[in-house]
Amino acid sequence: MRSYDADSILWNWARWCASGESVGNMEHVVPFEDEYRPINVDQAVAVERLHKTLPHHEQMVVIAEYPQRNGLFAGLQAKQRREKAQRWIKSVTGVWLREHEYKLYVGLFRDLIWREVA
Repeated sequence: MRSYDADSILWNWARWCASGESVGNMEHVVPFEDEYRPINVDQAVAVERLHKTLPHHEQMVVIAEYPQRNGLFAGLQAKQRREKAQRWIKSVTGVWLREHEYKLYVGLFRDLIWREVA
């Protein structure tokens, strides 16, 4: 029996995305209240490979929900995060996603991760 789900695999990938060397005088920050979790690099690389196969606007949806959720979209509730991400995606790609499309892309990628990576 697996003790993780697709969401935990995607959060592992998000930690991996942020795990590189700090640049310049930037200090790597890990909040004291965060529980340390080791990164499963093999899973993260598999997620990255699948993420790169997505169209750009779909990649950005996944980025908004995982690697940038606590960065660019910090402190926002789900609806606010989605609306801000929709504007961000439109400004970068020219594609406007409706609410159901946004949610569908997150769910489809999560399902793909569960099938292909878990």
